[in-house]
Amino acid sequence: MSRKYLKTTNRSKKSPKRINWWILGVLSIILVVVIARIVIQQNQNNIDPVAIAPIEVSQDKSTGSADAPVVVVEYGDYQCPACGRFAETVKPQIVEEFVNSGQVRFVFRSFQFIGEESQWAAEAAECANEQGKFWDYYEKLYSSQVGENAGAFNKENLEGFAAELGLQTEQFNQCLASDKYTEKVKSETLEAQNLGLRGTPALLVNGIFVEGGSQYDILSQSIIEALSKSK
Repeated sequence: MSRKYLKTTNRSKKSPKRINWWILGVLSIILVVVIARIVIQQNQNNIDPVAIAPIEVSQDKSTGSADAPVVVVEYGDYQCPACGRFAETVKPQIVEEFVNSGQVRFVFRSFQFIGEESQWAAEAAECANEQGKFWDYYEKLYSSQVGENAGAFNKENLEGFAAELGLQTEQFNQCLASDKYTEKVKSETLEAQNLGLRGTPALLVNGIFVEGGSQYDILSQSIIEALSKSK
């Protein structure tokens, strides 16, 4: 009996060690998984709030005073419905309240990722910009959305928009047919991706990404804060 008892006792002394190692192993795995999920989530959802100096972002497609203390940059895709709503509702309010008063310069940059028609539309807008009609063409594109890659922005329609807006059609058509701005549009799109932007419209105020910036209340508040810092 005593021998059996001793053997049982020896086993009982080893069990806690085995259990402790097993628990430590499980906890280590859980810790690694939690850390990995946090890192992935941060990479997916957080955009580095470090300012990119607005002067370094080309402002060739812009409206407002060149000396405005605040620069708002919209990265958009012409086939994006949310961009269309922003262009129709929020942007006009921003222009009326802040751009026309000389406080803000509003800039558009291409982030064309939805499809081929987005790319064509952006190239067409660049051709319109040559004739000083960028914002007219911008508004025409956003008001002409009918769905993604459904033919609304085929090249024939893009030429038709230019005619409707009174552009010099021969110059415009040659510009569009030549693929003159293909690389420029792709370069701006790459710029947006390198900034960590993952959706459109994406709004930056003085180089800082504004979460929810497509909403007027949020964007206007960010502008007001930037204006107060500029004084």
